[in-house]
Amino acid sequence: MPFNFTLLARLIRGHRVRLLLGLAVVVAWSLIFPVIYEAFKGQEVNVPGKPSGLTNFSTLASTIAIGFIHPISIALFGMLSAGLAVGAISGERQRGTLELLLAKPIARRTIVLTVLLEGWIGAALVSGANVLGTIAGAQIAGVSGELSVEYLPALWAFSTLFWGMFTTIAAAASCTFDRTAPAMGITVSFIMANYIVEVIGSFWDVAEPYQYLSLFHHFVPADLLVGTNDLSAAAIFGAIALAAALWGLFVFPRRDLAAPN
Repeated sequence: MPFNFTLLARLIRGHRVRLLLGLAVVVAWSLIFPVIYEAFKGQEVNVPGKPSGLTNFSTLASTIAIGFIHPISIALFGMLSAGLAVGAISGERQRGTLELLLAKPIARRTIVLTVLLEGWIGAALVSGANVLGTIAGAQIAGVSGELSVEYLPALWAFSTLFWGMFTTIAAAASCTFDRTAPAMGITVSFIMANYIVEVIGSFWDVAEPYQYLSLFHHFVPADLLVGTNDLSAAAIFGAIALAAALWGLFVFPRRDLAAPN
């Protein structure tokens, strides 16, 4: 069996407070955007220094999309997906408890796959919480008739894949280092570099031609909400996640884990 469900239960139990509180915050945060849309219905608010993607309330789809790419959303999504995996192995190593785990009859690849499973569960849950909050917000604002419910599963799936990709990168970094700090530094830097490239390119003409280098540029919730699915974006996310997973599965079983300093 590729996963160890006893270990999975232990990991989830250790993160249960973060998950419960974080998911509640995500639901509350995401229901705000349909309410904002009702207040600014049909308008595009131009805020100096802000990219238009973060101020476009002209349609319900574009307003909901802001809830997926807003900096607060990035922090919440990252904490509840990649944040679960980034310290799963390096944190055990740092605390000196990894050797106890390895002493159990669990293959190292099984440990890596179980850590990945927990992170992807987090990505699926936080994406689902955002969609749930969106539905609730549309009901509260009285704009549920404008919400294309049939496209929400695609939005959830793409969001899960997008943040599952970052989760896999975090897990691969955790497999590589003996301390959580460098694993977290690499993960956060990678996410922020992609986000900064996308944001700068949206309001600076010089940087616009390089926006395609940002993974955030290929995740377009507004298009998903009108039924436009870019399968090439899904392929990019999946390929990066697969590469990161293969790295973790390659490097962790081959590591010589001497006693930590």
